[in-house]
Amino acid sequence: MLANWCTSSVTPLPERTQRGFTLLEIMIATAILGIILVTVYGVLSRALYAKNHAEERADLYAAGRETVLKMADELEGALSPTSGHNIGFIGLAGSAAVPTDAVQFDVVIRRVFSSAQGRGGRGLVSYSLDPLKDTPNLYALRRQEQLLTDPGFDNGNGDDSAADGADATAPPNVSAAYLIDQVAGLRLRYLDPQTGQWTDSWDTTVVPAGQPGPPSLPGAVEITLFLADAQGGVHDFGTIVDLPLANLVPTPGR
Repeated sequence: MLANWCTSSVTPLPERTQRGFTLLEIMIATAILGIILVTVYGVLSRALYAKNHAEERADLYAAGRETVLKMADELEGALSPTSGHNIGFIGLAGSAAVPTDAVQFDVVIRRVFSSAQGRGGRGLVSYSLDPLKDTPNLYALRRQEQLLTDPGFDNGNGDDSAADGADATAPPNVSAAYLIDQVAGLRLRYLDPQTGQWTDSWDTTVVPAGQPGPPSLPGAVEITLFLADAQGGVHDFGTIVDLPLANLVPTPGR
């Protein structure tokens, strides 16, 4: 009797059923995960853009400063015009809408003599802008030099002058190179030592009306280089350099 009672009083436990996620739960989890991923991606993309933008801006500023300082260093060593020759210091003003000025001057070109290059000496250096292909309103800054002692140099009427930078193919006795591209403009101004006023052009090969002879070097040169960044913004880099061989007066401010 007791055995039968114990057996009949024990009932089996119900089996546990395996329960999965419902479609609604999966959709909610997917939406939350998507929001998190989008937020993380937005933060990372903004950080990456800021990093790249800062690096591009730093490279642009470094290139702009280096180019302006190179021009200033060479202009500071400009020599007095050569008597009896149609060469000298010539600064040409470009268009008013986009400053595309050019300058040509005599300077001592210093080189390390080797089998790869000849000796230095007195040379003719010019800076000008050449338009970039397929990029409207942007230019490349071109530096060109030629030794005046070179047998191929023509000092007759100055037709070989490269101050306008119109011909991209230099003669064999002339070396040229582009220093920087993405140039939006180049503006040069010259200080008249006699009047203390700034002018947009200068030419030591032409005798002004009412003057006994051609002018000497300008007292100083103001250089302003405009560079365009990848976003279309324009940044200017400038300096004023005195020309020691000119009859200087104190350089006025901008």
